This record gives sequence, structure tokens and C-alpha cells, in this order.
Amino acid sequence: MRRTQGKHILILMLLLITLGAVLPAQAAAERVVVLDFLALDAQGNYIDPRSTSQGDLVSLSRVMAQGIAARLVQYGEFEVQDSVSLRGKLAELGFAPEASAWERAQAILTAGLADQVITGSLTLLQNTAVVGVQRFQLAGRRTVLVGSALASAARVQDAPNLVDSLLTDLFPPDVQVIERAVDQLFVVPGQVRLNLGQSKQLTVYALDAMGRPIASPEFLFFSSDESKVSVDEQGVVTGLQPGTATITVRAITRGTRSGSPAVMQVTVLPPTFGVRVGSLVTPRGGETRFPVRIGLRLTPTVDQKGAQSKTPDLAPADALPADSSNPLGIISSFFGSMLTNGLMTIDLDFDPSRELLVSFSGVQRSASGYLGTGVGYVTPLDDVESQKGFILRFTIGTQYRTSSRLAMPVEAVVDAIFPTASVFSPSFRLGINIGFDLFP
Repeated sequence: MRRTQGKHILILMLLLITLGAVLPAQAAAERVVVLDFLALDAQGNYIDPRSTSQGDLVSLSRVMAQGIAARLVQYGEFEVQDSVSLRGKLAELGFAPEASAWERAQAILTAGLADQVITGSLTLLQNTAVVGVQRFQLAGRRTVLVGSALASAARVQDAPNLVDSLLTDLFPPDVQVIERAVDQLFVVPGQVRLNLGQSKQLTVYALDAMGRPIASPEFLFFSSDESKVSVDEQGVVTGLQPGTATITVRAITRGTRSGSPAVMQVTVLPPTFGVRVGSLVTPRGGETRFPVRIGLRLTPTVDQKGAQSKTPDLAPADALPADSSNPLGIISSFFGSMLTNGLMTIDLDFDPSRELLVSFSGVQRSASGYLGTGVGYVTPLDDVESQKGFILRFTIGTQYRTSSRLAMPVEAVVDAIFPTASVFSPSFRLGINIGFDLFP
């Protein structure tokens, strides 16, 4: 029994040791001490903090230190202490009243009480309060000045309002104790051309009013046409349908201004060239074999303006109304939508030495597949006087992307053939094709 308990204890100790090695230790927050500012008279001499002749200036020097400490606490990345919380330890250091800001910072840093020391000076020139702030750190064993800021207020009572601007200048741009308002946004690249189904990451830069970069801002991305171009919360755009959409980027900040939005255009391109190899599932009239067909697909490159907001009138006003009670109107509306809003594709299909088929199809494409309808003409190659006629073509297909420029489609094609010679009757053919589509 004791041996079993000993094994359990040993296993538990090993688990604790393993967890201690695997789990990263939480980094301690950097210690910052904010000292009361030194009050100076007009001649540049230090004013004794116990002086009552300029009590307002001495009190203001403490208020400025408290204001800076409060902002650092709100920032939440530092362990902040001030002259009140360190009163006993500062008394042990025994600063002389005339000790400079650098001497005070050196004593605190050398004693290991802080990683950074912030202090400053306050003086009154006529009716203007001038505030200077310094930030010190140890570089090896040397105390160095790593940040400074200077500001003035027309009235003494307005000096506490300078805290935010002083802290903004006191720290480097990547440490935003006071979050700066976004004044300008830039999105890179300014224009994007994507092949259908392709994705691309956008990069956004945010600058403040002084042209400094804003550290770690958050952005909102919007697409003007989500049916053509989608964009996620990380700024990755994806081409869903051929056409053009505008991406708008806005910054999210706690500042009073978020700047003007950045806009850019994304154009989604369809495949420009394709090859098909397939066979008829339904045999041709009077034949028992299923002929093999070879096809080419050509989509001319045009300026993609996207779907029209309103389908143009394809028939005069006195034509049959396109409502749910009129089947011809439904068919007309369907074909009109495909031909006006789809991409025009030229189909060249031929059965070697037997037949040539040419059609013009309006194709609606998406990232996963396509649907098309069109009209064309078929003519035999061995006997040009027989079995030729007009066709009405329906196409439906899906595609598998192998790279950003190549897709492998699988499609079904239905041709309704209306022969020009009265000796033949209309017929239907069903074909299955595979092949590849090449993007620009």
C-alpha cells in the first residue's frame, strides 16, 4: 500500500515539474517611480517643498506627478509607485533639497527601487507655467536620459491639462501610454486584381496628426459587394465572382478622431482560356457510339463593371409581361439576366472530322462553380448539307483549384438543336466534360 502511495506521489511531483517547465513564467511588469516635480523660481533655483511663499507652485508640482502616475496606472503595463508610496525608502536615500533630477533618478535606480524614473521641473515665467519632464533608465551601471518633453500653459491652473501631451512625447511611438487619435489611413496595395477564388492579405497603416505610426490599431473592413469580394476581420480579401468591389477600411480607437476611411478597389478576373475533353452521354441520331468531343473556352478580357443595378428592357412595352403567371416572361427574364449580367464566353466544340459547334454563352461564375446559357450553331464537317442547325445551350459545372492560375472544371452541357432542314426534328444532347481553365 505504501509503495503504491509513493508511486503516486512521485508521479504527481513529476507532473508538477513538467508543468513548471512547460508553462511560461509571466513576465513581471516594469517598475516605474514618478517623483514629485521640482519647483523652480524665475532664477532657476530650487524652491524648498516646505516653502509657503510659492505654495501654489509647490502644490502644482505634486499634482503634475500624480496626474502622470494616474495615466500610467490606466495604461496598465507598468507597476507604478510615487513619492507617497516610497516615502520611507526615499527618506533613507536622503536627497538634499538642491539635488538635481538626474541625481535623484540615479540614486533610485542604483538602489534597485525602479526600472524607470520619471521626474520633472515646474517654473513660472511671468504668468506662463513651463513644465519639463524627464525619463531615466540604467544602461549598464550608468544612468541615462531616455525621454524628455516640454510644454507650457498660459495659466498655472491649466498646467495639469498638459499631462497627456507630455506623456505622448515622453515615450517612443510603440509605447502609447496615451492612445493617439488616427488621422490618416493607408491600405497597401491600393488596387488588387484577383483571379476567381484567389485570396490576398491587405496591409493597413495608421498615422496620427504628426505622421507617426499608431501601434497595434484595430480596423474594420467592409466590402461594397460581398457577392463578388469578401473580406474578413483580418483584412483578407477573396474573389467570389468576377467583377469589381470597393473595400473600405476604418480604424477603431478611443481617440476623439478616427480619421477618414481608406478605400481600395478589388477586381476579380475570370478564366480567359480553357480546354475541354468529354463525350456525349446521349448518342447522335442513328449512331450507337458515344463520340468524343474536344472544346475550347475563350472569355475575352473586358472591364468588369459587375452586375447592373437594373436589368435593361429587352422587349418593347407592349411585350408579354414578365410575371409569375407568364412562363414565357419567366424564361425571358432568366435568359436576359444571364446574358446581361454574366460573362460572355465563346465555346468551340468539335468532334474531329465529324462536327463543329460554335456558341456564345453568358456564364455566371462563382468560386465554386458556374452556370451558363447561350445560343450557337452546329454544322457537320463530313456532310455540310445535313444535320446543321441552331442550338440552345445550357451549362452547369464545378471546379477544383490546383493553383492561383489553374482550375480543373467538371461540367455537364445540354444542347437543344433546332435543325435548319425540315427533314430533321429538334433533338437534345447531354455531354460530360473535364479539362482545365487558365486565369490571367
